[in-house]
Parts: sequence; structure tokens; C-alpha cells
Amino acid sequence: MCSYLIKVGSTYRIRRPVPKDIIAQGLILTASGKPRTEWNITLDTKDHETAKRLRVPHIVDTDRQIDEARAKMGQGEEPTPKDPAAQAREREEAAAMAALAAESQARREARGGLRTLLRKRLATSTAALTPEEAAAVDLIRERDAKIEELTAAIAVMEKDKYGPAFQAEQAKAEAQRRAEQAAQLLRPFAPAASITQLYERYALSGSANPKTVARWRSRVASFVEHLGHDDVTRVKRGDLNNWTAALIAKGLAKKTVADGYLSPVKVILGLAYDDELIQSNPSSGLKVRGPSAVMVRDRDLTDDEAITILRGSLQPQSERLSPEHALARRWVPWLCAYTGAWVAEMTQLRAGDIRQEQGVWVVHVTPEAGSTKDGKARRVPLHPHLIEQGITALAKPGDTTPLFYREGAGNEVNPAPKIRATDLSDWVRSLGVTDPNVQPNHGWRHRFKTLSRVVGIPEELADRIQGHAPKHQGGKYGTGALPVGVLLAEIEKMPRYEV
Repeated sequence: MCSYLIKVGSTYRIRRPVPKDIIAQGLILTASGKPRTEWNITLDTKDHETAKRLRVPHIVDTDRQIDEARAKMGQGEEPTPKDPAAQAREREEAAAMAALAAESQARREARGGLRTLLRKRLATSTAALTPEEAAAVDLIRERDAKIEELTAAIAVMEKDKYGPAFQAEQAKAEAQRRAEQAAQLLRPFAPAASITQLYERYALSGSANPKTVARWRSRVASFVEHLGHDDVTRVKRGDLNNWTAALIAKGLAKKTVADGYLSPVKVILGLAYDDELIQSNPSSGLKVRGPSAVMVRDRDLTDDEAITILRGSLQPQSERLSPEHALARRWVPWLCAYTGAWVAEMTQLRAGDIRQEQGVWVVHVTPEAGSTKDGKARRVPLHPHLIEQGITALAKPGDTTPLFYREGAGNEVNPAPKIRATDLSDWVRSLGVTDPNVQPNHGWRHRFKTLSRVVGIPEELADRIQGHAPKHQGGKYGTGALPVGVLLAEIEKMPRYEV
């Protein structure tokens, strides 16, 4: 079960994002009638264990709302009703948890008024207590016993609910789902030439990651809306030109239109051509016409901007931030400055990804932790300045706990490392790095490349450090497993940031 727990001040709350596709359809609304983007519910408790128990009914309720919304969207069948026994177990468990939370609260309230008085008195014999004090002690002991009884009952129910039988049932259901998905992929497609259906076929194939699939779906819907029909056989090259021209007229950049809007439509037309639904592909060789982007400054962070960010990372952070968020502000800018990595490659780091290899401290950038620029793992030596600052204290061999976000945060479409990267971008803007022509996170990547040329790092080695693809075919040969000492010698050429 995902945690969804956050702490605001000293009180626990549930914060759960609504899936992006459901937000876009406006299927879950706030009390004011606006599309809900998240649930943010106070649990009115400062105790972590109590908060874990109180969250259960809310998670069950939000799961139900998401399932109902997806059923309305037609993205799947109605959830299979649970059998009465399972429903009864869930009701019993929820009731037990609620009762346990109530007992815990009552116990704390009972102790609150008498704690100071009883601290001294409880050290004496029971016979020395007043009748009122003895009654309070009996009440506390009775409630302690009740809590132990309820805790044991919940443990039994959890074991029964999530034991081997439950896991076997889940594995069987997952295997059946995968079999049905494979059968649908292998089943010959009917000659229905729906643009939307062709896209959903592509989405189901797994050729693109879920985030791209979700983003592209709205772009395909935009094209269908522009056409006024959903028939791929009626699409003409002029339709594509008119659509891209309309997007440019709305103020979208030429690159955005070409890569973000036209690309999924080209995929659909390619599928239609392969299936012989159309005799020729109207998108073949199509170019987006529009003004080229105007570069009023380099995309690198300037010296002043870099120092502003790094200096800000060393300042005390708000106590309202989670420990993981505060840690991200402290270390991620420095890691980006000395590695030239994508910010999401750093925000996804785990405690075990900072380690020693061949006697050299490295950061291990791996798809196992989230995603990488080229889909491959790489080792990047840590600059001596990072080691002097104490970054190795974060290292825990073999530990897969994320360093910069809480486990369970985010989702498949909007993963936690990307959310944290956006948080950092907003924070950098708040420091005064506000030029709209530079990206506050990605500017480190451009700056590293520029500095690597200035200090004489060979371009091939700079590409290996940053995870850039080789510029020529020959660069793709070889194992790529250079000794980390070789890369460390290049990293050490990078000038220190003195703030």
C-alpha cells in the first residue's frame, strides 16, 4: 500500500495526486465543481502509527473514486465486485483500525491531564495512591490491554488477507491479464480505420513509456478534433499542414509542434500504412513550417546564476519541508554542477547508488532507480569538492531507499523523481534565477559541457560522463566500461565552485 502520508507542521495528512488522465476528463470534482488534482486530507493526529491506521479508509475511498472514473472513461472493464467474504474482512479490518485509533486517542487524552501528577505517584505503591489516582491507573492499564488485543487481531487479519493464498490469487490474476493483453496484440485488427483505435493499439504495444503515451493521447485527440472526424483513410497531407499551422499560430514553438504533436500522428499513419489501410503515408517527409526559435542568450547557467543556486543550497531550509525534500535542495544542484547529469537522474538516486568502486567514490546512475538519458547505467566519479562537503555520508551499501523523495510517492505517469525535479525548479526560480530563456535545472547540463571544453576534457569522455550518445558509429563499439580512475582524472579538471 502506498503511504501518501505527509507531515505539515506536527500533524499528519494524506496527500494523493489524482491521475493526469482523470484530471483531463474532469471526472473527479472538488466541492466547488472544479477538476480535482489531488486529495489533501488532515488525519488530526501527530502520532505516526495512528496516522497509518487512519489513512486506510481514505485510501480505500480514493481507490473507489479512481476505479469509478476509469470505468466512465471506458479505459477498462468495471472493477470485478469483491466477494462478500472479502468485503466483510475489509469492513472488519477498517472497523478494528478505527477502534484502535480511537482507543489510542482516548489513552493519550486520559494520560495527558494526569501525566505530571502520576509521574511521581506511580513510583510509589498502589496502596499509597488516592482513589482517583488508582482509578486513572486502572483505566490506563485496561486501555493498554485493549490496544494489545486489537493489535493482535489486526495482525491476524493482515496475515490472513495478504498471506500465500492472497498472493497466489494476485499472481493468477496478473498472469490472466497479461495473457489477454498478448492475445489482443496478436489478434488481427479489423479494417476499422479509427485514428483513436490505432493510437490505443500503439499504446498497448509497450513501444513508449506510460508518461509519453499519456502525453501523446491528448495530442492525438487534438488532431481528431481539428479534422472533425476519426477516419484515418480520409487524412490528407493538407490536413496535416493546416493542423500544424494552426498550432504554430497559437504560439507553440516549431520544435514543440514537430516533436510533441506531429510525432504521435506520424506513428498512427505509419501503422495504417503498414496495415494497408491507406495506400500512401501523407506524413512521409512532412516538415513543420514556422519561425525558428530566437536565442537571446546561451542555455548555460551563468557564473552568477550558478553561484546563486549553490549558495542557496547551503542555507537553512524551511522546517515545513520533508527531510527528503530538504536533502534534495542541499545536494542535487551540486551533483548536477559536477556531473552534468539530467536532474531526474540525480533526484532518483538511492542510498546504495553512492559507493566506492576501484577505490574511487562514484555515483551509480542506473535505470533500476528510475530512468536515464540513454536507458543505460553508468558510473560517474564524484568530484573531490563533493567528498570534502561530506556527500559520502549519504552512502549505504546495498540500500535501495530513495535519498530525495519518500517511497510510495508519485505514480507511473508522473514519477516521484520528476516531481522532485519540478520542486527544485520552482525553488531555483524563487532564488532569483528567473530568466525565461534558461531552464533552471537543465542549465547545469549545458554549463558542464561548455566547461568541459574549456578545461580540455575530450568530448568522447565528457559524453560518457553525461550519458550522451556517441557522435559517430565507431563510438558505439567497445564495452564502454572505462576504469573509473580515467574518468576521475577528467572530472578533477572541472573548476571548484567557491561560494
